[in-house]
Amino acid sequence: MTAVDVLTMAEAVLDGSVSVPDGNSARAAAVLARQALEEIVDERCAAVAPGLARPSMRSRLIILTALDDADVGACAQAAWDGLSRACHHHSYELQPTAGEVRDLMGLVRSVR
Repeated sequence: MTAVDVLTMAEAVLDGSVSVPDGNSARAAAVLARQALEEIVDERCAAVAPGLARPSMRSRLIILTALDDADVGACAQAAWDGLSRACHHHSYELQPTAGEVRDLMGLVRSVR
C-alpha cells in the first residue's frame, strides 16, 4: 500500500465505512494517518539526502525542514506531534475527536 492508500483507509475508518473494534475510529484513523506520514517523510528524505542510514523520525523531520522545505517540515512536525498524541491512550485524557484527526490528516496531505 502506498501512503495515499493508507491515508484513504484512515479516512474510511474515520467516516465509518470501515469498522474498527471498540468503536475507537478516531484513534485507529490517527494510527493509519501517522503511518502514511512516516512513509511520506521517508520518501522526501530519501530524495533530498540519499544514502543516509535510517534515522529516527525526529531526525527525519529535522532533515526535511533543513534540506527540503521549511514550511513542509513544519507541517510534518505538527502532524507528527498531533497524531502521536492522538495514537496514545492515557486514562486521564479524552480520545481525539473525528474533527481533530481530520484536521491532522489535512496536514499529512499537505506534506505530500
